[in-house]
Amino acid sequence: NAIAGSGAVGGCGIIQGPPGRDGRDGLPGPPGTGSLSFTDSRDLKEDIEGDLSDIIEAAIRNFTEEKTRSIAQRCIGLGSTSDQAAKSCGEIYQCNSEATSGLYWLTTGDEESVYIQQVYCDMEAWHCGVKGGWMRVAYINMRQRGARCPSPFRLVTSPRSFCGRASIATGGCSSKTFSTHSINYNKVCGQVRGYQYGTPDGFVGPKDVDSYYVDGISITHGSPRKHLWTYAVGISDDRNFPNWNCPCAKFPGPSPPSFVGNHYYCESGNTGPYEYQFYDEPLWDGEGCGAGNNCCAQSGMPWFCRALPQEVDDDIEVRNCADQEIIDEDTYMEILEIYVQ
Repeated sequence: NAIAGSGAVGGCGIIQGPPGRDGRDGLPGPPGTGSLSFTDSRDLKEDIEGDLSDIIEAAIRNFTEEKTRSIAQRCIGLGSTSDQAAKSCGEIYQCNSEATSGLYWLTTGDEESVYIQQVYCDMEAWHCGVKGGWMRVAYINMRQRGARCPSPFRLVTSPRSFCGRASIATGGCSSKTFSTHSINYNKVCGQVRGYQYGTPDGFVGPKDVDSYYVDGISITHGSPRKHLWTYAVGISDDRNFPNWNCPCAKFPGPSPPSFVGNHYYCESGNTGPYEYQFYDEPLWDGEGCGAGNNCCAQSGMPWFCRALPQEVDDDIEVRNCADQEIIDEDTYMEILEIYVQ
């Protein structure tokens, strides 16, 4: 007979022992086939892009602030001493648009010879539609006390002080080159105030930029010469002298050479028959032209403005020219100003 009961063994009965220890972990299963939902993917992308945007903005902000601090430190007193020389008048004006006109120190020269130069910067006037940052290259004002003509121009003292051609017995030009101190520029502006003496003949001379192609003032830059502006003088405002008048006169004279184009002013201080005398009528001021004369019609007179196709560092040459000797004709300069930027 079998005895049935808990924990008994006999016949078909089983006694259950205590639980055994956990078995070892199995091998990794194959990769799952699940994926993020569209919403989860979009959120993750936006989070990553947001973090990157924050990082980039912070980097740009830090760079800009550092650059601003660096520029501000450099701008303090820029050009005020030889130890703080600037690269140009324009650099000084960019740093401080409230800078006043006056003398500033610039680092000038080329790769072989760098030196420090004090120049005059016009920071307040508008030239060529641009205010400030202009370096003055040439300046003559014979109305100032003690003013002298730069060589080789001739000092004229009657009826008052002017600069005329040198004392030569034939036609030709007196030339003065003004240094730009190897400063790069692509804009040139300036003015000339002059007076007529005797019988100047406008554009009657040879049609060559290196010659006395004009009775008046020629302004060029570089070598070979490249034309900037011409201030021509005709013999009469309103009389019929077709060989000697300005092209814009009531009775037009010869046209300017092709290299001059429209970059010139021409006027006569004489109304009536010509004489060997001084005419007390300012030239190229846009005033005093008679009926039928278009020489005062150009805007901007007496100032000219030229924008060059590329930057140059050429010096600028001013020539006072005529095709006859000075006892016959001359152009008396009273004011000359030239600026570059």
